[in-house]
Amino acid sequence: MAARQAEIIAERTFDGVDSIHGVTFDGQAVWFAHGDRGDLMSAEPETGRVTCRLKAPADAGVAFDGQHLWVVGGGKIRKIDPGTGAVVGEVPGFDARPVTGLAWADGALYAGIYRQKQILKIDPERGTVLRTLVSDRFVTGVTWTDGDLWHGVMRDEDGAPSELRRVDAQRGEVLDRLALPEGVRLSGVGADASGRLWCGDPATGKLRAVRKPRKAV
Repeated sequence: MAARQAEIIAERTFDGVDSIHGVTFDGQAVWFAHGDRGDLMSAEPETGRVTCRLKAPADAGVAFDGQHLWVVGGGKIRKIDPGTGAVVGEVPGFDARPVTGLAWADGALYAGIYRQKQILKIDPERGTVLRTLVSDRFVTGVTWTDGDLWHGVMRDEDGAPSELRRVDAQRGEVLDRLALPEGVRLSGVGADASGRLWCGDPATGKLRAVRKPRKAV
């Protein structure tokens, strides 16, 4: 399947942020992990105004389950209070060191596993892997929107551009591909309620919104 060009419709920058590692949306604000010290921020998607800053063990993927944030940091996936940053739980027995993206859907976590080119569906209560989806590219951010599973792939060493991909959540088959501009890197991915896929950049700290294409009827 040939990739279409992604339509970037917004771009945000933030003081003191030069690298983004995970992105999610809580219904009102876009959350993202940045830096290497375990920092979380949230911002209004329309204006880019920062609404919250937290110290939290977050250096990779971020997900929202409707009440709590789930973050990857220090080889673990932890559940935190979005009001305080306090850790209130963690996924037991799961080695999260290779995780580069995180999403929540229907009581399960979906983790992008970068170098293994996989997405894992994980039971958050037991840490067991319920399903493994295989990609042909390095997997970064993961998100669910309108019942669809999307994920990012990083720019390859051979020059293939970063992409956003919609995939079959049962088999991993690629259903849609959006190519980002040459040279743009992609880390976290989070979908908002207005048809935008927010993409973090690990090299510049920029947060870009890509218009989510309509599915064919």
